[in-house]
Amino acid sequence: MADKETLYTVLDPRGQPTGIFGRKLDSDANPTDILDLNIQPTTSQASFESFRMAPRLDKLEGKTIYLVDVGFVGGFDFLTEVNEWFGRNMPSVKTVLLQKPGSMFSDAPELWAEIKEKADAAIVGVGG
Repeated sequence: MADKETLYTVLDPRGQPTGIFGRKLDSDANPTDILDLNIQPTTSQASFESFRMAPRLDKLEGKTIYLVDVGFVGGFDFLTEVNEWFGRNMPSVKTVLLQKPGSMFSDAPELWAEIKEKADAAIVGVGG
């Protein structure tokens, strides 16, 4: 079960705070739960935990990169092409292509733990 009390800072694609804060949903939650006003944040920025993006890798050769489709339309096709690009152009990079369990709006703590343990980097993709 997700921690209903902790709010997280939502970062933009460059890792900068957006001023938007949110909570995790349970992995089996309905995607429309994110629209439920009862679980939307209502407190101030001072009480939030923030995250920073991971430091940039110095090189990709010999690294393991997870390519994670979160379920948006076209996401898996795009990441399949990225996976094939690495195979053709950077064969020393090990890629792991997979689909996140649950809905695109829910948490997947087991997957995040696996990535943290086994990956040097991850591309968590959306559709295109």
